[in-house]
Amino acid sequence: MFKKNLLILFVLLSLNIFADSIRVIVPDGLPALSIVNMVSTTKEIDGKKIDYKVEKLSDALVVDMLKREGDIAVVPSNFSAQLYNKNLDYKILGTVGWGSFYVVSRDNIKSLEELKGKEVYTFGKGLTPDIIFQSILDKKGIDKKDIKINYLSNGNEVASLYLGKKVDTIVIPEPMLSKVLSKSLSSNIVVNLNDEWKNIIESDLGYPQSTLVVKEEVYNTNPKLVEEFISKLTESISLIYKNQDKTTENIKLNNLEIDTSILDKVLTRANISYTPVVDCQEEYHKYFEILESVNKKVIGGRLPDEEIYAK
Repeated sequence: MFKKNLLILFVLLSLNIFADSIRVIVPDGLPALSIVNMVSTTKEIDGKKIDYKVEKLSDALVVDMLKREGDIAVVPSNFSAQLYNKNLDYKILGTVGWGSFYVVSRDNIKSLEELKGKEVYTFGKGLTPDIIFQSILDKKGIDKKDIKINYLSNGNEVASLYLGKKVDTIVIPEPMLSKVLSKSLSSNIVVNLNDEWKNIIESDLGYPQSTLVVKEEVYNTNPKLVEEFISKLTESISLIYKNQDKTTENIKLNNLEIDTSILDKVLTRANISYTPVVDCQEEYHKYFEILESVNKKVIGGRLPDEEIYAK
């Protein structure tokens, strides 16, 4: 009987019923910017202490989540599908960031069609940014054989080579984009890939880039906490646009990798906003469908069913 009661106690603890804290994990950069204004002010919700962790490296975020260390987290949208397909019991609450990848060039070109015969440098071969870019080319009827796509190890390398004038056309996300444009005044944005994606799937939103997920047991046992967290998150996102001075202060306080000297430029193209999944489930479904058709490994091997979405 004692052993049975001990087992029950252990299960309850694992369900966070008696846990006195909730761990929130986000990657640095734009996703962390979404919560930066609540880190200092929201220390407790519904009697639970809120612990924040900002991961500087994407690999560290992956390890955290595979170990189920995050009760609530912001993750790359394709990774939310991987978590679900690994039966780690995370559900999608919504998106905190829509697409923020852009094609930039110092050549005088103004459309994807004008990339024919040119070299384009990007990163993440076979991964989400690459799939987004190539899917858009396909949908627009642009033969990829007419464009030489070169892959580098990461976005920083892409930006560095571009600023060194060793390459002329790149695919790059915010906040790197604003850094590049601030140092290369002759450059121009060829296209916003999120706008192109909107046209492809006939959506006003585009593709989900950063996704808010929650442990299923936290969602089921602490609905009031989750609701309040989302409310605070929404306020935090609103404040980055309404009070950039306060946001700059909080960015520096939390050592985020955002150059505050160009924050105003970053925010014009960052596409940070909270959209509950009930209002964007179709965008997620189409996004997962396209990723699955190109490289199903990036979503964990199969298209997730509707149980991935928080109801």
